[in-house]
Amino acid sequence: MTAFIYRLVISLYHAVIYLASWFKPKAKAWVEGRKDWQDKLQVWRSGIPAEAKVLWMHCASLGEFEQGRPILELIRENYPDYQIVLSFYSPSGYEQQANYPHADFVTYLPPDSPGNARQWQAILRPDLAIFVKYEFWVFHLKALFAAGIPVFLVAGSFRPGQLFFQWYGAYFLALLRGFEHLFVQNQRDEKLLERFGIAAVTVAGDPRIDRVLAIAQQEINFPEIATFKGNDRLFIGGSTWPAGEQILLTQQAFWQNGWKLLLAPHDISETHLRNIEALLTVPFCRYSQLATHQDFASCRVMILDTIGMLSRVYHYGDLAYIGGGFGKSIHNTLEPAAHGLPILFGPKHQKFQEALTLKNQGGAFEVLSFVDFERYFIDFQDKNVFNKAQKAVRGYLEANQGAAGRIVGALPLRNQ
Repeated sequence: MTAFIYRLVISLYHAVIYLASWFKPKAKAWVEGRKDWQDKLQVWRSGIPAEAKVLWMHCASLGEFEQGRPILELIRENYPDYQIVLSFYSPSGYEQQANYPHADFVTYLPPDSPGNARQWQAILRPDLAIFVKYEFWVFHLKALFAAGIPVFLVAGSFRPGQLFFQWYGAYFLALLRGFEHLFVQNQRDEKLLERFGIAAVTVAGDPRIDRVLAIAQQEINFPEIATFKGNDRLFIGGSTWPAGEQILLTQQAFWQNGWKLLLAPHDISETHLRNIEALLTVPFCRYSQLATHQDFASCRVMILDTIGMLSRVYHYGDLAYIGGGFGKSIHNTLEPAAHGLPILFGPKHQKFQEALTLKNQGGAFEVLSFVDFERYFIDFQDKNVFNKAQKAVRGYLEANQGAAGRIVGALPLRNQ
């Protein structure tokens, strides 16, 4: 009965996506990207030797890819004989990484059904499969288990409220028992799984830490950002939403003396950018328009209206607020942490262990209103307070780096 309900729900979900593809670009990309997937996969597979070893990694979207990426790149470096297949469920992951150079074939995962899963498995014939964090597609996993393919979960993160651990979740809990091994992020995950009789578990940490540290160690050169900052300290609002922007702009005197604000909105549509500008009472500029700005160093607020820069722009920051915490959930806290920035965020951060740990260790702080923000901002003017928080951030990263190496070292990989 549970299998029937799952299949029905998945079928209905896919039907909704197909209907939405008529008027939603993302849904259209989801549908179009999966057309003729069998032919595309067959063409690629027939172009490599039959005896070639194939490693398949599947990620839901871009965030999960960033967790799996350090693992793939370490495998590519140390085990070059493997043909690497990278699949995505979401267009936001596939479209940005369709030409990822460390994979031999990048594709969408076909919709989860018994027939699709059997075809995928029969054509691809992987020697090893890696799923990242939250990906548990029942029929694809069952096809792998039935074929005797070792399947691993990396960067696993579990909570008691998940379906696996409910009285009606035995069907899905059995999937976890089918994995060869589960590499989880912390001891809380390990203890929860052990409570349900799953012992093939290793606490390896979060591979994203390796990724953000690698980015932070690259040469970073944005001269316009450096000129804008000048001799002031720089507060960065990363991936902000309106509720957080309102807090950051309530007292704009903060950005008049000794501090400047770089605001990187999650929504960079013209309408939203104009809404932000309507709130500003201090000199401001947009990053995309600096070429025509006479003296952007005099701006007190810069709006970063581009995509793909933020993770490196934190290099110029001193303190960060991460958006999303007044909506569904916060955005990436590890990117500013990699540059040593103490972090503020809203209340919706409970699903993110790194945020909870950083908060418990004194490197991150919860903001519920402007009153909280004002108090923390004033506290951080004290050098000792700032240094203590910065030390906590760096200590967390140092203690938790190396997850990719631990995982790759434990996988049953070998060159020919």
